[in-house]
Amino acid sequence: MKNIRYLAILLSLALILSSCQLTEQVSKLSGGSAGGSASSGQNEVPTDIVSQTEQAYPAETQAPGNGNPEPVAVGMPPQSQAAGIQPNEMRAKLTHLSNLMGYQVLDGNGDTLGVANDYIINTCEGYIIYILMDPDASLKVEQGNRVVIPFEAVTINSGVLDAQNKTIQLRLTKNQFSNAPAFPPGQQLTPTKWEDGTRGFWKKAVRIGKLATSCNVSGGPVYKVVYATQLLEVELYDGNNKLLGTVQDAILEPESGNIGFYIVKPAEGDGLVMVRLRAINIPKEALEPGGTLTLVLLTEPMVFWEAPRISSVDEADDFEMQSKMRQYWGR
Repeated sequence: MKNIRYLAILLSLALILSSCQLTEQVSKLSGGSAGGSASSGQNEVPTDIVSQTEQAYPAETQAPGNGNPEPVAVGMPPQSQAAGIQPNEMRAKLTHLSNLMGYQVLDGNGDTLGVANDYIINTCEGYIIYILMDPDASLKVEQGNRVVIPFEAVTINSGVLDAQNKTIQLRLTKNQFSNAPAFPPGQQLTPTKWEDGTRGFWKKAVRIGKLATSCNVSGGPVYKVVYATQLLEVELYDGNNKLLGTVQDAILEPESGNIGFYIVKPAEGDGLVMVRLRAINIPKEALEPGGTLTLVLLTEPMVFWEAPRISSVDEADDFEMQSKMRQYWGR
């Protein structure tokens, strides 16, 4: 019996020793101690995972919350918080919506993709949400169609706005435009059934965040989307359908695409009036097929007539003037 007991003890010791040796081998292979996290060293596997985050714009121009950001696909461009501006001393040229018309769109190699001849703007959220590009022949898009590109391909995907060369450079390749969504001539923006397919296509190539055609308001989402070319020269009326003036331009933050002000030529008197976007609405019937686009002031007409005036659109670039006008319209 004693011999059997000794044999059992020796067998147990052998099993324990074998287990320790196996554990040590596993630890060496994994680069750390068994059961613990791997320590920094040559055996550690590096990771380079880019997580999707919400655009970090200033509080005044925070991106709207239209649901959760969509998943990030593999192979995205480098992530940025805002579009790059080149050269910095010419930034003011990029703040006028009218100036962005006709910018050449380039791929990541600097090759031509097409020309940005219009933009789609969500007027209740106040953002440019899509670029409409007249495509280069090399993209083999049906003649007359315009490619629809999320503006976030510029802002949170390390795109660059170049005021000197009048270009918009995207961190994409021409191959990624194969079968890209495109608008035929005369495409109506509402209803916005076209958007799901557009977002579905581009989220495979770029980060798609929260900017969309819908505006989340009490009572359900609404859609106040227009072409940028529609806003230029559109007429502004008061609540009694009396003409106040005509929009000459819009002032935006190019890094994010946020539009802060309309520049309105008054129907009476000299100068221009900076009208904050939040003070203006688009009647529902104006967005229906066949409707004529008009804008309506949401406050008393005298607020418009008594507003400080500027002599040129360039004066609206001044930060102090913008701050002054935000205070004026927010009173």
